[in-house]
Amino acid sequence: MTALLVYVHPIAGSVTLLLLAYVGSLGLRLRTARRGRAPLAARHAQLAPWAYALVLVSWVAGTLSTWWLRSDLHPGASLHFRLALLIVLLLSGSAWTARAMQRGRPALRGLHPWLGAGALLTAAAHIATGLRLMP
Repeated sequence: MTALLVYVHPIAGSVTLLLLAYVGSLGLRLRTARRGRAPLAARHAQLAPWAYALVLVSWVAGTLSTWWLRSDLHPGASLHFRLALLIVLLLSGSAWTARAMQRGRPALRGLHPWLGAGALLTAAAHIATGLRLMP
């Protein structure tokens, strides 16, 4: 059973990062679209909180699964963990700027996509470092 449980985090994390990439692609299309921006914005705003929540859950689950299931690894010692923490911080900043923009602070509109793009680029490195940790 434990042999199968160690794969839950990588599989769930992969699905989470795919959703995050999709949300990022909506944001990018939203910035470059000349027409049809409203549906893109609505879909981006609808899915982004879910992607953010799943990233948080995946980060906690990865930490706990390392602690409980992988005696060969130390939680927090790997680059994979530090990159996950950076993704959480970048997406937290992105969520904060999104809320601030909705509350009438449009000056943060320029920062918001950079935080999301940084999270997506960091996610690519995160995947690479996670593959090295697979049992």
